[in-house]
Amino acid sequence: MTNHKNARLRLSLASLLAVLAISAPAAANLPPGTGVRLDDYGDTFEEPGWTYNYNSPKLQNQYHNPGSGWVNNIPNRNNPLGVSANGRWREGTVRGHPDIVSQIRRPRNGLRNSRYALQLQTRNSGAVGLTEGTLQQDDLLNYGTGNSSVNRPLGKGLSVTTRIYLPKLKEWEQRDGSHIGFRVGATGRNAKGKSVDYWPGIWISFHQDSKGKPSFRFSIRANNAGEDTWATEKTYTRVGWWTLGMSFNADGSISYYASPGVDDLTPEDLLVFDTGSGTVPATYKPYGLEFIDLDYIFFSLANIDGQWSTKFIIDDLSLYAVQ
Repeated sequence: MTNHKNARLRLSLASLLAVLAISAPAAANLPPGTGVRLDDYGDTFEEPGWTYNYNSPKLQNQYHNPGSGWVNNIPNRNNPLGVSANGRWREGTVRGHPDIVSQIRRPRNGLRNSRYALQLQTRNSGAVGLTEGTLQQDDLLNYGTGNSSVNRPLGKGLSVTTRIYLPKLKEWEQRDGSHIGFRVGATGRNAKGKSVDYWPGIWISFHQDSKGKPSFRFSIRANNAGEDTWATEKTYTRVGWWTLGMSFNADGSISYYASPGVDDLTPEDLLVFDTGSGTVPATYKPYGLEFIDLDYIFFSLANIDGQWSTKFIIDDLSLYAVQ
């Protein structure tokens, strides 16, 4: 959510073709995972007894929608915030963390050298007595160890990757719309040369057709015009492990990738929308901003406040730098 408006995304053929005309070319961009892994960022969750200190009560969601738009009217005072024992993960200052942040044994068919992963699930994502029954969101943030106030510059290029385990579709929270986001907090430069904070990423959305058949799709936050947009026209039913990634390119654009399984991402895994008369690669300058540096990586869980979100499992969050 961060002004979350993509519960029901629609993108016309005309707007897709307009995006095609202004999107950065993807051919020269390197896939996520290229370069040197920066071990000060991300997490493998392999530490024995990996723990998260919730420091309850959790932060109440600052945002709710009373029917006239998003408003910031819930006090934000809840120190100390939640934090993992290894210092890599923490609760944000705008939204609370998921209600379950727990190291578990990795589900089968994951990374060969991985024994553990992280379960994320939430229920009380909004504000007590105010937002129950509305679409809300919790976030879990990953900072570089020991330098959370230092932004990682783009340099010759950066990328982030993760593995996400998707449960059987019958086990998802049964509502259409976004369920989990793999995102970053970043600084971008606008057309006037001013630095602006923004939060681009990939969302996984659940949908049921007219016959009740479930599937999921990938959407992007956001295109050059600042609109949430479908990354591809395809819908998917294959669950289990997926690999997701974002490349922050030398020209300031961002490219979005996804592939079933846990293999490393390749150029062929770039998400592409086929309009029928052309293709739109998922490479954008979200909101018209050019990426400058990375502040943090995070996961967003969306749910109807008061009912359990879909249970997701993540593994091997990584940041890479092109040398």
